[in-house]
Amino acid sequence: METIFQFFRTNYVLANCENAIIKKAFTLNLSHYQISEAPDIIGQCESLLKLFLNQNKLKRIPSSITNLVRLQVLTLDYNKLDEFPLAICQMMQLKFLNVSCNNISRLPPEVGCLTQLEAFWCNNTGLLELPSEIGCCERLETLGVRGNQLTQLPPSMGSLASLRWFTAEGCQLSEVPLSFALLASLVHLNLKGNRLTRIPGVLMAMQKLRFVFLNDNLIDEMPTRSQLQELRFLDMLNLKRNPICLHEALQRFAVRQTNIYMDLPDHLMNEAEENAAAFPGRDQTQDGQPETDDTATSDWANSARTSELDTTDESSLEEKLEEVGMMLPAMSRYITSF
Repeated sequence: METIFQFFRTNYVLANCENAIIKKAFTLNLSHYQISEAPDIIGQCESLLKLFLNQNKLKRIPSSITNLVRLQVLTLDYNKLDEFPLAICQMMQLKFLNVSCNNISRLPPEVGCLTQLEAFWCNNTGLLELPSEIGCCERLETLGVRGNQLTQLPPSMGSLASLRWFTAEGCQLSEVPLSFALLASLVHLNLKGNRLTRIPGVLMAMQKLRFVFLNDNLIDEMPTRSQLQELRFLDMLNLKRNPICLHEALQRFAVRQTNIYMDLPDHLMNEAEENAAAFPGRDQTQDGQPETDDTATSDWANSARTSELDTTDESSLEEKLEEVGMMLPAMSRYITSF
């Protein structure tokens, strides 16, 4: 029976590819088909801007995928890849790439060729290190490498001037590179569940930062009062479930400086709530604080779910015009000036 199902799935996938070729479709959604191989015919869908291959059983992708020179969105999350497909590094127009939840322990240096990349998700793959060439992806705005075996981050990340959001939650990091001071656009930094033993001093130089998650680390080194005051520009500094939360001096400071989130004893909780009420422009903190660990404020801590992306080819006229606009540079050589 499974053989029959596989036969129908394979032929349905091929039919979708042929339909995309005939219609010159911008989007092809082949997710959730449980296919173990992507057909070579995908390489003939040369008009594609978006290709969804997530939630399958792919162990490789066909080399013909390099023919998709206009492709901007590629999702390969939740497959069975055991290495990063080198062919992807030739797809220079990619802007969104998700390879999360595969078995990819290393990224090739060629990943630095993806200079148009704006969002890259490589969560829960067993990644052992980020190559220094990641610093060449200077248009990156979102980078997620949570749930991996990373013990350090490359100093070259300081070149990611457009990076606004970075998560390396649940790794093995014990320090943050000093080059992070150069990340002038970074707003959201999630280092929850690592092996940090102190609050990184480089944070004080990152004036655009608003949300910093350092909870569930090993932080036991008490910062000075002046260091904490220099971090007032943050909307949130989450220090929950660190050894440092046992310091009474820090507890009392956190009661007054309402952007510090940490575990407080009951006798300080009421005072914290009163102080929070004095700042109506901010969300409540401490016991009355918003959900900050894994929910509302830290939604970015999770990979962008592929299901949240538009996987249809039934875009509005405005979206169609935008997609056509993306193609105009490639068409410009056919235009004659009169």
